[in-house]
Amino acid sequence: MTRMGAAFAVVLGALCAAGGAAVEEAAHFHHVHLNVTDPTKTIQFYSTVFGAVPTKFGGVSDALFTERSFILLRKVDAPPPSELRSGIWHIGWGGVDVANEYEWLKKKGVPFHTPLTPLRGPDNYYMYISGPDRELIEINTMGHHRFGHVHLFADDVNQTAAWYADNLGIQLRARDVPKPKDMVAARGVWANSFRCDNVLLIVFGKPDMEPKPEWWPDPPLRSMVPTRGRAIDHIAFSYRSIEPVFERMKKAGVRIVEPIRTDPEYGLKSFFVEAPNGVLVEIVEAKPIPEGIWEK
Repeated sequence: MTRMGAAFAVVLGALCAAGGAAVEEAAHFHHVHLNVTDPTKTIQFYSTVFGAVPTKFGGVSDALFTERSFILLRKVDAPPPSELRSGIWHIGWGGVDVANEYEWLKKKGVPFHTPLTPLRGPDNYYMYISGPDRELIEINTMGHHRFGHVHLFADDVNQTAAWYADNLGIQLRARDVPKPKDMVAARGVWANSFRCDNVLLIVFGKPDMEPKPEWWPDPPLRSMVPTRGRAIDHIAFSYRSIEPVFERMKKAGVRIVEPIRTDPEYGLKSFFVEAPNGVLVEIVEAKPIPEGIWEK
């Protein structure tokens, strides 16, 4: 069996183990959806700071394109809740010379949530900035300037990561990452992860311990609220055809939030489900990016 065949067999096995029929393809990462008070300001921010490309999604709605996925925007009248209390912690971009990038951002007046902070190893840093509606964005040393990750919080990192793997056909880094017996010694980190196209989704155990880890500035996070309606509203994955995915998820007992419909604003055919920890997930019918751009 070829390596590609072996990998496909692993995906099929995971899906069958989840109690559903195998799908023709694994999911692709499609978009992050933000609730914003001023779309023009948000588009200017992401295009200036991160080089995201302003576009008209479906030819009708203002949006941003970054690498292989979109940032979709929904205008809201009042500032959306942005406190770090949901299952989506932040979205993240890579950096190269992050120390100098920090100074550049300061000169541009970008608001910081967490200043430049060193990690282990030389020239290895991270920082958090606030988007126009206080959505949290990480920049960390990655050797590139691309949209790189979505960071999730979870009650149980393995159960949460397995939900995405089993329902989206995505391979996990590991099925069972042991929770450290001493979370203080582990710096409060219990994590699993999976990659979807070029986006790494990292699942951290929620920082509910005391003393709290140094990377968490807020009070211990005891419980999480749903992401819907918040600054970072949801994340979305795509398939070429979503009817089989909808039936498989429904059969597997996934909580369906909205059935298949076509959104009048974006022209997207999709349905919504709720992932663990109240994370809203949209399943979109679309060809993969960039391969699908030139397909008939």
